[in-house]
Amino acid sequence: MFRSLSTVLLLMLFSFQGTAQEFVGLTAEEIKQRMRAERKDFHLDETTVNRVYRYLKYVDDLETRTILYFLSDEDVCTFYKEIYENDQLNPVKEHLDTTCRKIADTLWLKETPHGTMEKVLVRRDWFFTVTTRPARWHEAEVKKEK
Repeated sequence: MFRSLSTVLLLMLFSFQGTAQEFVGLTAEEIKQRMRAERKDFHLDETTVNRVYRYLKYVDDLETRTILYFLSDEDVCTFYKEIYENDQLNPVKEHLDTTCRKIADTLWLKETPHGTMEKVLVRRDWFFTVTTRPARWHEAEVKKEK
């Protein structure tokens, strides 16, 4: 039972990771359309209001994953943060190791149509986050290695 449940969770995780790469640079409306079409297991959570940051908050049906899409004043996604329960740490790290270029234990680079993105993993006591944003300070290193 546990093995089949973990397999299902891994498949859900991997299917999401593949689509999330393309959200940086999209407008809020484009993100909503893509989430409705591609991630039916997530719903838009508008229960909290933050007066400092503009973002869209999505929570999965099991309430084990949250995604925050941070928006510019023009409603364009500048970066996003995925929040996971700690039991998903190993599958997430394995996925990042296989789909991105590992720079350090908690840092990966990923080439996308919007340029090089950095993925930074931060562990906390009860959860961990993976933040994806443009990797401007890594671009010189990436070009040097090509």
